[in-house]
Amino acid sequence: MKKYSKGEIAKTILLVLAVAGTVATVASIAVVAPNAVQLLKYFLPKNYRDKNRIFKSVSRLKANGLLIEKKRSGVAYFHLSPKGDRRASQYHLETMKIQKQKKWDGFWRIILFDIPEKQKQARRALNFSLKKLGCIQYQKSVFLTPFPCEKEIRFATKCFTVQKHVQIITASAIDDAKKYQKIFQV
Repeated sequence: MKKYSKGEIAKTILLVLAVAGTVATVASIAVVAPNAVQLLKYFLPKNYRDKNRIFKSVSRLKANGLLIEKKRSGVAYFHLSPKGDRRASQYHLETMKIQKQKKWDGFWRIILFDIPEKQKQARRALNFSLKKLGCIQYQKSVFLTPFPCEKEIRFATKCFTVQKHVQIITASAIDDAKKYQKIFQV
């Protein structure tokens, strides 16, 4: 198993479960490490120590309320709790990027938001996420990108529960277009 930094195993488990849904334990693994999940194959553990690290991560995730374990016919099944689902979404958002087009379609995507003061933290988080996604701040609550980004923006707004406060406009022209074409290299 490759070297994982602190929390990386738990992060990977949450992301895998977010994609896979429910994962069951395997009886032979359960003999070595009770309630160890089938996720072992994603990490390629070489020895008992590696399996134990994964087992401990699963135990901590359960204790923190991020995983739910249900047993049916003597087999333990794990799935994400609502809290675990939110955490997995945050991890997914951290790694998400807007895909650049090979040939620019000539349209600008303008992301506008007017998030109320009572949701100030969500506004700041969205602002940070838009910058991390590769958008450029055009004005205070306006971001710009030349690449299709609706799916990524909708995911981010859902993570911060601000969907109704965010709009995406597709425009064929903007002021200072040459300046932004140079910045985005399109």
